[in-house]
Amino acid sequence: MKRISLYFLVLFFFFSCSLQAQISSDRKTMSEGVYEALVIEIPGLDKKTTGKLWTDYTKSFYSSRSKYNRKTKEYFTDDADIAGIGQGNTIDIYASIEEKADGSQLSMWIDLGGAYLSRSEHGDRSLEAEKMLIRFGLEAAKEKIRLDIEDQEKTLKDLGRDLEKLASYKERYESDIEKAKQMIADAEKSIEENEALQKAKNEEIKNQEELIEMTKKKLNDL
Repeated sequence: MKRISLYFLVLFFFFSCSLQAQISSDRKTMSEGVYEALVIEIPGLDKKTTGKLWTDYTKSFYSSRSKYNRKTKEYFTDDADIAGIGQGNTIDIYASIEEKADGSQLSMWIDLGGAYLSRSEHGDRSLEAEKMLIRFGLEAAKEKIRLDIEDQEKTLKDLGRDLEKLASYKERYESDIEKAKQMIADAEKSIEENEALQKAKNEEIKNQEELIEMTKKKLNDL
């Protein structure tokens, strides 16, 4: 049991490191101006799925509701209380999601209240924000696996339906074979009956021919 726990602990560590490597920072334009954003790649999930997951994530993990603004195309989380980042104050979180060839990309800006979070100026807070994105990346990875399982289960159901169809076809073919066998048996019996009738008819013809010969002989004897 300890070995299994250790295995998952090591797996979690390497996976977290992998996610951390996927997080970068970049000055990007958002609705409030141009500020430094933390960016994370979300492989395998499209923009819509990542957006829904983000709103569920902020609500479940931080009790903060994220609303999507159709005009700015951003998710806005107002007055989020995240101690490690806000350090006693609430923060506003902005997030935008872009579609990528292999999934999607989420950019996050954090308004600390008068200043936007940056790696150079807010080291500890920035690290906490990165941890926040790492946790989100883990949730995204779980969601990707869950969706993969759904697809695999759907494929399994489709294969099961295909097998049922094949079994149904087999029963139909077997039924056709039984019908064909019965038709052959009936035809063979009809052939036997026909041969017997032909034999009887030949006897009738022979008797009739003999009768005709006897009648002709009577005629000649007159």
